Amino acid sequence: MSTRSDLTRSLRETRPADHAHLWNWTYGFTGLKVARNHVCRGHAAPFDFVATQLLERPSAIAALGPRGGGKSFLAALCVHIESRFQPLSTCVLGGAKSQSRQIYDGLKRLVLDGRGPAGSERDTVARLLESKGEYRNGSDVSILACSPTSVRGPHVQSLKLDEVDEIDPELREDALGMATSSSIASSSVMYTSTWHKVGGPMGAIVERGRAGEFPFFEWCVFDVLEHCPESRSGPRIGGDALYAKCPECPLVRWCHAERDRNGDEALAKLSDGHYAIDALIQKTVHVSGRVFDADYLCRGPRGGGVFFPEFNRATHVSESAAYDPKLPAHLAIDSGVFTAALWIQVRRGPEPLVTVFGEFAAEGRAAEENAEVIAEHSRELLGRIPERVSTDPAGGARNAIGPTVTSIYLHAGLRGKSGLENWPSFPGSVADGLARLEALISPADGRTRLLIHPSCRRLVVALEQYARAKRGGQWQDYAQDPQHPHEDLIDTLRCALAIEFPDGLTAPIAKILRPSELIYGIR
Repeated sequence: MSTRSDLTRSLRETRPADHAHLWNWTYGFTGLKVARNHVCRGHAAPFDFVATQLLERPSAIAALGPRGGGKSFLAALCVHIESRFQPLSTCVLGGAKSQSRQIYDGLKRLVLDGRGPAGSERDTVARLLESKGEYRNGSDVSILACSPTSVRGPHVQSLKLDEVDEIDPELREDALGMATSSSIASSSVMYTSTWHKVGGPMGAIVERGRAGEFPFFEWCVFDVLEHCPESRSGPRIGGDALYAKCPECPLVRWCHAERDRNGDEALAKLSDGHYAIDALIQKTVHVSGRVFDADYLCRGPRGGGVFFPEFNRATHVSESAAYDPKLPAHLAIDSGVFTAALWIQVRRGPEPLVTVFGEFAAEGRAAEENAEVIAEHSRELLGRIPERVSTDPAGGARNAIGPTVTSIYLHAGLRGKSGLENWPSFPGSVADGLARLEALISPADGRTRLLIHPSCRRLVVALEQYARAKRGGQWQDYAQDPQHPHEDLIDTLRCALAIEFPDGLTAPIAKILRPSELIYGIR
């Protein structure tokens, strides 16, 4: 007859095969309760990240999370469960020595110090040092800071890159050569990080993950925040306040931000994580809004040199930017080594709204190929070539080896009702165009006048990371040059807007007001 200890041992040695089994096993033998639900729109639960890695083992996986949000701890959990069930070689490379130390601390807390209601995992590890761990089944784990030496280490089946935004891109690329499949397991690379550097390493990982290149998970501090009890919030009273003490809470502007989408509830009433509310309140006092947005809300970096610091996905990226067949469309094309095209629509009126519902970007392709692809993509988006098509006048310059780019576009049928229009170009036109774009992104009245469809991923990244030039330590009112491909997409958008609003954004307002209204402000 099996004893209770035999049954427990059997359960512990049975590798989890599904989500429920994995969560229960983790809690049962480590005491860790990984958050299974997210509370913010578009985010993922941390446990989904863990389960995908351990149950599916993709060749690459990435997680974007807040400071203190458990990324390193969850990476340590994945390292342990992978290592204890089969003999693997794993290398963990941190962006700094202190980051690598967090992985060691995570393993120590989970394995050596951790204990769940069904027991402990302590006996699976033979030795655990700050830089190396050895398991009784033959698995080994190296825990190192990323350096020119460490990235040229021995081949491993599992590579974990922690705090990617602090790792030099060249070192990261060198490190990828360490990940090699074996007869025991396929190779797997994990990226975890906050994202706080404009144009930094994590930005490229985020863009690739959001494009579907590999499983990508993101969560913010509210997804892992502790539950807000009634003793803190007071009773529910409804209305703008929602709870009696909400108006006096420093977190209210973020905590109430999604009431219209989640059944009129505060985020902290939906969350049940580990991050202390008092600790988060402290962060609102001691860090800037820019850092809070990037490091805790995970909205991406907002460096001092970003041209459009007010652009953010929550406000400016929306499904409502989809093509509207009732409105005319405009296709704008910037040709060159980097070719970009955008499909936009303008809703006219006292408060104009610009929507971008399609994009194309390519590097190093022939103009003929670009023209064919753009024409075909246009037919996919709206069933035809738009009423208006415009391009860079430089495309009409002749060269010694063949026809002009403009003639190639015309031959492909890329012409609107007025043919193929040239973008305006005059001294100051670039600054004028960027100012017009900024006015649409962040008008003084706070009403968004630019919406980007979620499918336009490259344009979204360009608007987030388009940078100002820096001279003598000072940010300038003109763009850094070059910054492909961001500048090609931004140029395309600003020039399309110059054609749509030749007299500036206020022109449509002036045209619908009577002279007395313009002169005296009478309404």
